[in-house]
Amino acid sequence: MGYSQSGRNFHSGAKKLLKDFRFPTRHAFRMSTCLLLRLLRLLPGVLLLPSLSLNQVSAQDASSAPPSSPLEALQRGRRSTLGMRFVSVPGTTVRFSVWETRVSDWNQFLEAKKYPWTFQPHFKQEANHPVVGVNLQDAIAFCNWLTEKERSEELINPAMSYRLPTPEEWDAAAGLASARKNNLSRTAEDQLQDTQSFVWGMEWPPPAKAANYAEGEIPGYNDGFVYTAPVGQFNPTPEGLYDIAGNVWEWTDKPDMKSLSTGTLRGGSWAYFRRECLVSSYRYSVPAELRMATIGFRVVFDDKQLTAQLLAQQDQANKESLEARINDMRRTEEPDKDAVDALRRKMSGVEKESAPDPSKLTAATTGMPYLNTLGLRLVPLEPASHRLICTTETRVRDLDAWLKATSGTWAKKPPFLLGDKHPAAGVSWKDATAFCAWLTDKERKSLLISEKASYRLPTDVEWSLAAGLKGETGTDPAARHLGDKKHFPWPTKSADDWVPQTMSVNLDASTGRIPGFSDSFSYTCDVDKSLPNSLGLFEVGGNVSEWCQDEWPGVAGHRVIRGGSWLIFERERLLTSARDHAAADSSRADLGFRLVLDLGAP
Repeated sequence: MGYSQSGRNFHSGAKKLLKDFRFPTRHAFRMSTCLLLRLLRLLPGVLLLPSLSLNQVSAQDASSAPPSSPLEALQRGRRSTLGMRFVSVPGTTVRFSVWETRVSDWNQFLEAKKYPWTFQPHFKQEANHPVVGVNLQDAIAFCNWLTEKERSEELINPAMSYRLPTPEEWDAAAGLASARKNNLSRTAEDQLQDTQSFVWGMEWPPPAKAANYAEGEIPGYNDGFVYTAPVGQFNPTPEGLYDIAGNVWEWTDKPDMKSLSTGTLRGGSWAYFRRECLVSSYRYSVPAELRMATIGFRVVFDDKQLTAQLLAQQDQANKESLEARINDMRRTEEPDKDAVDALRRKMSGVEKESAPDPSKLTAATTGMPYLNTLGLRLVPLEPASHRLICTTETRVRDLDAWLKATSGTWAKKPPFLLGDKHPAAGVSWKDATAFCAWLTDKERKSLLISEKASYRLPTDVEWSLAAGLKGETGTDPAARHLGDKKHFPWPTKSADDWVPQTMSVNLDASTGRIPGFSDSFSYTCDVDKSLPNSLGLFEVGGNVSEWCQDEWPGVAGHRVIRGGSWLIFERERLLTSARDHAAADSSRADLGFRLVLDLGAP
């Protein structure tokens, strides 16, 4: 439902009316009230209504009390001038469109902007189907147009806008605990469930009316649509969002990362059926310019003033909750100082997480993500692969667990401050392989991996695959060294424009050594601070360089090293194809390792 043109023309009269509230007749009073209410809707946090008759506006607005708080205002629904309905989602401060952007919405944009877009899908679509064949820039252009349109019509103020959701906001819309729960309430079991759950829950195959996926390709499930379906045909989320799973892939966007050449799609589409691609946490990294008949988008509404108020309220509520719990502890006969300190750390986001309960973990399975006993997440190296690779470098807390269990010592621990989630640097190849053997034995005893499964370091070829470099030539690591002069472990615009996005990876950015790049770390940083690649792996190209399994040919006792680090800035050394090598019993303050779990070929 749109807004009437006559309603928009009332604004100039309403401004005069505010100066002179004289109502000679009941009719004038009624007309003036309507005008005043229309003007008030321009204020931050006051929600717009669809176009209504004067009788409807008067009756509806007279019975609707203004929001008592920013949270209440956020929770109330709204509609755009295109009839797109928006609702709030726990864990975010934006409102999501309940539908994917429709063909009818897109056509209004094309007509108004004369936008140069000619994509035609190979199947018929009606006006209420989700638009397809839209690339990332197309979707952003639509959002910008709708924002400008409603600002020019004085229906939203400059603090309000339409945009694409961020990946984290989309996580919340899909119900993931990582986005909806705070540090205090989130558990290791939540983390595990996030890697395995779907929008509808844990059930597979999907229940009836769950989503529009590849028709007939999932045994035991049929959705009735060969291609796209009209929006709103399948079961919604508890908040009322339709097609978060299926129908079309949906673009997400980091507003400060628009220069990247890749984008992230979420949710699956009518052409997809593989289970591992349909879990809610799956992120599909594709070229930003890609237009396909499986790709569309969903819009969110953002009110920055309302968001700031809400975040301030939430921050105050968190502080009050923290102090209340600490005061409860202090009222006991023997206050537990460690418990008080732990609570403070957890509420501030720096609490040391406990390892998951092995009895609540699911055994590692070929082709599926896996959360291990240390709380490390591993994902398939390739679809349906029996080789899983860790999304992060091995952390200080993981190495500490091994040293404690084996009464070992960290002889070459770096001299700088190491956080609990920093990579375990200063570790030799022999230490890393001993760690793998210990963890293998530990998880076999917990019955989480089979007797034929084992942890190890990645091979040289596996590391290239994890970093996105395929098709290398050469029979050994030395022959493959610097064979590809263009590929980097992060998105690039061209071979010449190779510098990574600011803050996207931890390299040696001191004193302008990489022009146009900076990060905020002097040494190592948390293993999950960077932008993940298409596999969901963090810091493949930085933080610390990583040991590989292979021997370096021609040098006895030396092993392969891959990836950049906080000490590396030279372009050639940062190429994905670059290799280094060192003695297996040596260590460096910028050298660590990443795990592979090999479940054994079927």
